[in-house]
Amino acid sequence: MSQVSDAEQTVRPPRQLHELFGFRQACACGRVHQVDLQGAVVGPGAIEQVVDWVASLGRGLSLAMVVDARTWQVAGQRVQALLEADGHSARICTLADGAGGRPHADEKTLGVVRQALTGCDLALAVGSGTINDLTKLASFQLQLPYLAVATAPSMNGYTSAIAAIMRDGIKRTVSCHQPLAVIADMDLLVKAPRHLIASGLADLESKPTSTADFRLAGLLRGDYYCPAPEEVVLSAEARVAEAASAIGRADPEAIALLTEALLLSGISMRLAGTSSPASGGEHLISHHWDMLAPYEGRVEGWHGHQVGVATIVTSSLYESLRELDPSSIDPDAIIAGRKPKEQLRRELRLRHGPLADLVEPEFFAKHLDDEALRAELEQIRDGWDALWQKLDTVLRPAARVREILKAVGAPTRMSELQLSDEHLRRSFLEAREIRGRFTVLDLAADLGLLERLAPEVLARAACMSEGA
Repeated sequence: MSQVSDAEQTVRPPRQLHELFGFRQACACGRVHQVDLQGAVVGPGAIEQVVDWVASLGRGLSLAMVVDARTWQVAGQRVQALLEADGHSARICTLADGAGGRPHADEKTLGVVRQALTGCDLALAVGSGTINDLTKLASFQLQLPYLAVATAPSMNGYTSAIAAIMRDGIKRTVSCHQPLAVIADMDLLVKAPRHLIASGLADLESKPTSTADFRLAGLLRGDYYCPAPEEVVLSAEARVAEAASAIGRADPEAIALLTEALLLSGISMRLAGTSSPASGGEHLISHHWDMLAPYEGRVEGWHGHQVGVATIVTSSLYESLRELDPSSIDPDAIIAGRKPKEQLRRELRLRHGPLADLVEPEFFAKHLDDEALRAELEQIRDGWDALWQKLDTVLRPAARVREILKAVGAPTRMSELQLSDEHLRRSFLEAREIRGRFTVLDLAADLGLLERLAPEVLARAACMSEGA
């Protein structure tokens, strides 16, 4: 394990997965970047090594394994047999399917998992997004170590220290812990359903825009920013983008490349101590669709698929903003056109209805008064070229994002998400209100351009119905 240096400098973390296990180093940003994850096994037959990782914690342990009906068949039975043959007892918690034929990460299901884990020595998550998030959060609350056995390269949460859960009608990211290790058996992952593989790549393709948002919030709002976390994942993401066609064919080497990149993306969030490097405006749009789902009588869509479509949109917004003439930014006119705070509050309550009490503090946490907004607008106008020099180095053209998604069969239009064009129009304008994080959606709003640019941006993105 690396030691904290007395002479703190900006950290340049290793880019190889195996070099990051147990990493810890102080940084000039004021934080200690660390990785609690002790290992990840990515390769054919990796599932056999679950025995060694459990044995590293002790003998004759009482284990709780969290699965659903599908992951039990894919890997759970094998894991149970391996562990019981090695002298451990394994309690099985099979999550029931909810709406849409799959479990959901909500408070009720979290309670089921927490009860199953109570009194055990170790938890095992055998599954992908929902199963991993629920096991991670429940084990953290009970102060239990846990192992993650991946069943699909569908998301980057295996190695993150956060869990996404629906609380009080709002999708929340909750701080917790990383697993002791991740077991990613490529014999299983190459056989994962193609839509889950596509979901993983689509989620990963949001990293250029989420990183740009991470930089933007640091430059304009003084929010926490450090380049160290993004260095871990961006080069891996670029390699995955080039291998998109091979991933679409489920080529084993390409699936392994995708899996490692997703694990690195999760680690980048742990290094940052926030999800910001991997979750920007595109994630807010997806979360907004999820929040609307129960009120519309529908089921949440696949996270990565939604994020991929939203990434085309936020990439398009960056492109439209990039084309602005900075001399057209008129702070006096923008401030004169602002709505009074009380009017904003009334409109928020109308838009968000029963969720307004939760949304309002998030929105106003980043709402500037006139004086602060004037200073920000002047900074943007006067430092326009310098701002875009920071952003251009990471952003990817929307057309290229669309091309990458199509190469793996991921959705690129709202109809493929079983959502309407109106869902996109509405969330483009409202998603920024649900969380206090500053993104490109807020930049456009502060410039007084979010509504005005909406038709142009959505046409450029070409994610709506033909001719819409």
